This record gives sequence, C-alpha cells and structure tokens, in this order.
Amino acid sequence: MAYHVLIMAGGRGERLWPLSRKDRPKQLLSFDDDATLLRRTFLRVRELAADENIHVITSAAIVEQVRADLPELPQANVMAEPCGRNTAPCIAFAASRILARDKDAVMAVLPSDHLIAAPTVFNDALRFAGDVLKAHPELLVTIGIKPSYPETGYGYIAPDQTLTGAGGFELRRVKAFHEKPDEERARGYLEKGYLWNAGMFVWRADSVLAAIAQHLPAMHALLAKTADLDLDAALNGFYAEVESVSIDFGLMEHAANVAVIPAEFGWNDIGSWDALGNILAADDGGNVARGPVRLEESHGNVVLASGKKIVLLGLDDLVVVEGDDAILICPRRRSQDVSRIAKTEAG
Repeated sequence: MAYHVLIMAGGRGERLWPLSRKDRPKQLLSFDDDATLLRRTFLRVRELAADENIHVITSAAIVEQVRADLPELPQANVMAEPCGRNTAPCIAFAASRILARDKDAVMAVLPSDHLIAAPTVFNDALRFAGDVLKAHPELLVTIGIKPSYPETGYGYIAPDQTLTGAGGFELRRVKAFHEKPDEERARGYLEKGYLWNAGMFVWRADSVLAAIAQHLPAMHALLAKTADLDLDAALNGFYAEVESVSIDFGLMEHAANVAVIPAEFGWNDIGSWDALGNILAADDGGNVARGPVRLEESHGNVVLASGKKIVLLGLDDLVVVEGDDAILICPRRRSQDVSRIAKTEAG
C-alpha cells in the first residue's frame, strides 16, 4: 500500500487577522523561520510519501502562490477549489482522484497550517495508522491530541475501548465527537480523558469513499458524474453542485467504523494570537515580540511589528499586531474573537 497525503490549504485563518488575509492567508505565513506553515507541513510528510503522492487542495485565489511555495510538486497535484465548500467535499474529491491512480492507496488528510514540535513522533503516529489499516482496512482513523489544558476553541473526541497497540501508540474506538465546549465542560472533558480533535485523518481511499457513499450519497453521486472529466472541469462541475459540509459533521459523527490514535507531538493549530504567544519564545516578562518592538514595564503581551516601531509602556496581556493596512489591539483573552472582526473587513 502506497502512502498518499492530502494537505488541505484552503482556509483563511481569520483569527490571525490582520496578517492573515484572503490573498495571503495563515498557511502562507511564517512565524518563526523562513518556511511557511504550508511548506513546513509538506517537508514533514516527505518522510511518508513520495512527492508525486503528495496532493494539495487550496483556493483558486492563492493556487499560484501555493505552487510557488511547493515547486517540487507536479502542477496537477495542486488543485484549486473554485469556491469554499468546507472539508468533506475537498476530501471526497481528492480521494476519488487518488483512488483512480492507486486502488490500494492509504490516504492521510492533514491541515496545512499547524505547528508540530516533534515531527518524528508525528510521522511515527501516521505510520502506525498505516500499519493498522493493513489488518483493519475498513477503519476511518483520526489522530486525537492529548490535551494539556481545558481549551474551549477545539472540538473533542471521546475515546472508547482499545483495539490494538504498537510502538508506544494505541488505537481506540471512538465513542463520540463533541463540539467546542465552554470552559466548565472543557474541564469535564479533561477529567474524562477526552482528546482534542486536530482534524487529521488516515484511511484507505476506497474505504472513505464507501463511507461517503453511505452517509453523503448525493456527494458521492456528484463524484461519479464528474469522474471522466479533466481536472479543472471536474473541480468546477463538482463544486458547482456539492453541498458545504465538514467531514466531522457529514461523515465521522455518523460512521460506525471510526477509531482514534491518542498522540502527543507538540501540536498547535495556531488558532489565535494567544496560541501563537504560547509557543514562540518569550522574554523574561512573558512577552512575545517580533519586529521593531520596545516593551517597558509590560508583561505577557504578543506584539508583532511589520514596519513602524511599537512601544508598550505599563501594559499587560495584550495582542498588538501591525498589518499592511490595519492594526489590531485586543486583550489576549479575546483573541479568539478576532475572526468576527476579520469577517467584516475587506480582504
């Protein structure tokens, strides 16, 4: 079984406004080295899959930027969605194209904009998932992150009994998926041993398409309708009619053959400026600063200056970010709400 990887790179990263914008979203930004988040994802998975088996689905607005960032990939492996339709359609479309090339393909589905502190452990978890599918080809496997605090910005996975284990990993049945909780409920989830839902999946291409046929039959019918078209025509035809639905809501919450691998590999989805402040190096006052920044009697701030010097005097626990045409200032505890602002700002 050959390993194929789908990198989903169509998001807008609205909670990282004003740096993340429609024409240069989060996955095309770099926060701690020269490589973008997208390229770092690609470089990680080259340990698992050959370049010709790495596929990217992104938006038409940034497809040329993505191809420029990943010049190693065949041009046809970078597919452009004509419009956003959430995660289930892009996964279904990619699975159908991968299966047409390789009837035994194992397919990992990964977001493009996450940080992984321990890439070796990450790849070992994906290899374990691939090994599991040799014995249990029907399974739909997701990767669950062992939580370190009661995060309210993530969905959660309730694991059930253990099916198998090897190499320090175990595979467990999934009892249920849970939406983002309030803080009290999140604390309860931690006490019950629930896992963060990182939106990472491993399955056989034929198995996920069989599950889509069962639970999303209209979507599967559209795949069959566009199967014989060339890539661009198939994408346009499929996306013109397919419903917008997430893979969790449309498939994973309903399928009976779902399992989870609990893992710890230093995962962070950089879902807010506060989250970024928790992973980048801070000074003695707990401040994370990039660019020309001066901090006096200030503590626990996240400050990114793109051009002009930013000076904070006697201020604590703020986010201050200078973009090309806007400046964000908010309490760190409100950084999850930045997406609400981004939705009302042009670009």
